[in-house]
Amino acid sequence: MADTATPGRAGLPPRPIFPEGSSGIRTVPLGDAALLEEIRGVVSFFLPHPTETYLGMEADAYRALVLAAQEELNRRDTARRLARDRREAICEVLDSDRPLIQTNLYLRGTRPSVEGLQENIGWHRESFYGPDMDQSINFWCPVANVTADNAMRYIPDSHLIPDAEIETSSEPDESVERFSAGHKIGLLYAPKEIVSGVDLSSPKPFVVLPGEVAIFAGHLIHGAATNRSDRIRFSVDFRLIAEESLTTAKQHFASGKSYFEPL
Repeated sequence: MADTATPGRAGLPPRPIFPEGSSGIRTVPLGDAALLEEIRGVVSFFLPHPTETYLGMEADAYRALVLAAQEELNRRDTARRLARDRREAICEVLDSDRPLIQTNLYLRGTRPSVEGLQENIGWHRESFYGPDMDQSINFWCPVANVTADNAMRYIPDSHLIPDAEIETSSEPDESVERFSAGHKIGLLYAPKEIVSGVDLSSPKPFVVLPGEVAIFAGHLIHGAATNRSDRIRFSVDFRLIAEESLTTAKQHFASGKSYFEPL
């Protein structure tokens, strides 16, 4: 089966590369199952109570708990350990033996039945929010309570749609202040909404079983589904890019380091 790649920029080879029919997603099992158990242990330490305890909690207080767990995971260099566990697959997708890894892992802790607050990220691709991300990949690992009903969604083959064909609009979200705990755990203070250029009517769920991870194109249109279960949904994610594809150096405000570092 032929390989397909996201459209590239002038002077750069098109990356990442996925088999035709994959919709820009590769699912692989973790080699070291203890990594997932360690992540679950960190989450349980910082959020040890039943879901009901957190449903009525003020957004800032809840986000601070998630941030504390995220910071512990980053202190343990969890993203790098996960990526090194699946380095071969990452290098194959990036078509490079020089992968760079984002210096901040995000812990997503989406509560059920929360109205009027940003609990997850809607439809987007990574290039909406940063340079060079058209050639990046996402590494997504379900941690707890992720099912086919509430898993992240994607639009099949949308990674092949050029940015120029997609129109977006942006409005400030008053529930997320810039540089706040919510912003540091990956929520958006000015989320972009897709206005045209993408048919969002037929999304599919990521099928990633416990102990597996998804490596997918940063250009893929994806977004977290509303959590309609009765438990908090947890996952972790971060981005990678080939060193040859990085043209812009910047800092990651949450980690305080360069946005990308060598894996």
